[in-house]
Amino acid sequence: MHRWVKEHGLSRTLEVGLAYGASAACIMSAHEGTHTCMDPFQDEFNRQGVANIESLGFRSRLEFHPGLSRDVLPRLVAAKRSFDFAFIDGDHRYDAVFVDFFYIDLLLEQQGYVLFHDTWMRGTQLVASFIKRNRKDYRRVRCPARNMFLFQKTGQDRRCWHHFREFYTWKAFCTHRAIVWILSLKKFFERRRSKNGTVDGESGSTGTAGWF
Repeated sequence: MHRWVKEHGLSRTLEVGLAYGASAACIMSAHEGTHTCMDPFQDEFNRQGVANIESLGFRSRLEFHPGLSRDVLPRLVAAKRSFDFAFIDGDHRYDAVFVDFFYIDLLLEQQGYVLFHDTWMRGTQLVASFIKRNRKDYRRVRCPARNMFLFQKTGQDRRCWHHFREFYTWKAFCTHRAIVWILSLKKFFERRRSKNGTVDGESGSTGTAGWF
């Protein structure tokens, strides 16, 4: 993410979610501008995310909002803020991801980018499918990182008031179910090996890492 942000000259960045500040550090180290982020759960992380950014010397360029994105993003819209890059990595339920995108679309300047994390999750997949099928003013960009969707805003939203194109696909549904099944199978074998006390080879390592 650091290299990609730097290569594209992005400097007005936005992030939903902070946690320990790992992604924020990658983004902020790639430019000299302000990074705006929000996270209502920093106390649950012992405010480690903000502390980590401060330890890197980036605190003066961090605009942190300790609130829910559904509350913070509308205030940024009302303040007529604009950004050239947004990273969505907060609440991963479908409705929350969709609301994040709705407001970020209003904040994103032309040719700006929006990046979604955890694309194996069905909620994120459905929002990406909606964008691909209903928002012709966005184009899917090949993302060098795994488990992410990247879109670029390339025009104005000119849909008529009653526009809707179905975005639910059986392919995406089946893919998601396969991933869930694989993860469940992995956990089953891990529990079984732990219960039986078996090890893999001479290294003494346990688990099913070699399977996946």
